[in-house]
Amino acid sequence: MPRLKESTRLERRRQIAAAATQCFAANGISGTSMADIIRASGLSSGAIYSHFDSKAELLRHVMATMLEDRFTAVAAEPDGSATTVTPEALLARLLAGPSANQAQTSVLVQVWGEMSRDADLVVVAEDNVAHLRALLVRTLTPWAVQHADADQVDGLTARTADWLIAVTFGFATVLALQSAGEPEAFHDNLLQAARSIGGHDHRS
Repeated sequence: MPRLKESTRLERRRQIAAAATQCFAANGISGTSMADIIRASGLSSGAIYSHFDSKAELLRHVMATMLEDRFTAVAAEPDGSATTVTPEALLARLLAGPSANQAQTSVLVQVWGEMSRDADLVVVAEDNVAHLRALLVRTLTPWAVQHADADQVDGLTARTADWLIAVTFGFATVLALQSAGEPEAFHDNLLQAARSIGGHDHRS
């Protein structure tokens, strides 16, 4: 089989991951087989297995890709001439992913249950969450410098980053529950809480 160009290879992996995500969201992770993913992708089994050895490997790739999308959103430059990114602005970026893609959100919530059966999945999750936390801390630092004493900046950025991560995953869980409240109101309430944190003077 001829080697694919890198751009073609990446596009093929995106196509497979998208098909897998839709299957996982519709049928559950445990209820999805590689045969289901092959049918949904429209590709041959050989094409699928040339990229992913198993459903477990494909699931790890899907999860890592979803989190990488959040990294890109967090790392985006502030709008206009502003150089300080507030907790509210960061939370809005983080919540945009779950709000825009319900299928990904459903899969992300299901992943937590799969971790008890897949140690490699735990490693991928830990690495990506650690990366996200470090990115949040770095992005929050200019804001913290303006709102806290010098010896409080590190603690403030760490606490705020942890809060943002917890809120983001909690929001995803609520969205995955079909009967849960009004997601728009919940979303707005979370942003209001972040606005309170961002506007508070944390100096002692």
